[in-house]
Amino acid sequence: IESAHRLAVDYDLLRAKALLALRFPTAIRPERHQKRLALRDAFHPLLYLHHKSQQKKVQPLGVSLDDAGRILVISGPNAGGKSVTLKTVGLMQLMYQTGLLLPAKEGSQMRTFRKLMVDLGDEQSIENDLSTYSSHLTNMRRFCEQADGDTLFLIDEFGTGTDPHLGGPIAEAILERLTAQGSYGVVNTHYSNLKLLPTRLLGLQNGSMGFNTDTLEPKYVLEMGKPGSSFAFEIAGKIGLPADVILAAQKKLQAGTQDVEQLLVQLE
Repeated sequence: IESAHRLAVDYDLLRAKALLALRFPTAIRPERHQKRLALRDAFHPLLYLHHKSQQKKVQPLGVSLDDAGRILVISGPNAGGKSVTLKTVGLMQLMYQTGLLLPAKEGSQMRTFRKLMVDLGDEQSIENDLSTYSSHLTNMRRFCEQADGDTLFLIDEFGTGTDPHLGGPIAEAILERLTAQGSYGVVNTHYSNLKLLPTRLLGLQNGSMGFNTDTLEPKYVLEMGKPGSSFAFEIAGKIGLPADVILAAQKKLQAGTQDVEQLLVQLE
């Protein structure tokens, strides 16, 4: 009876995996690679199923992590899809390592990782007397201590929660450490110093979420190889913040940061 029960559970699991795969437009078994993670036209599985029920379209994702660019630094506007992109990579990895077919196109490649380390959301704790930033730093300490070449890490809103003049350099030093340890990862950020880091540090690459500068609407498309502006002033103007307030804010911006942001807006 026990043997028959184990067999029934195994078949039930296989059937559940197959039924899930049938709900996606494509469901593939990606090629196995030793050192590369490459997703072609992949969908966030839950977002796709949710939008499908509402007859809404979901933009596919294309992302690649390899020796030349093991760590992807994603920048761009708020509500542009940075967090969804990061979570898609994480879910694809978990699906792959649990034997699920991936909602992506043929030609996608995946590798296995022994560790998956994640820092998402607000983890402040009254019980443990941890602020938002302290909880993030606690996770970063674990990342620095335990991450290696067999680790995939995901960090959302990297460096936020404290004074940007302090949070930025700390985040940069942590990213340099994780790069030196050979880890793979995806981080989201608005910090200009992190956007510039891939230009001088081997193993890092930039990515940005597309933005329509005419309509000031996000495209929800990841563009590999370049950093993106946060378009903070443009979005503030669209929302209706008084023009004199926006102008005053622009004047208060430090020259170096302003130059970088203006350059990114012009590039877009």
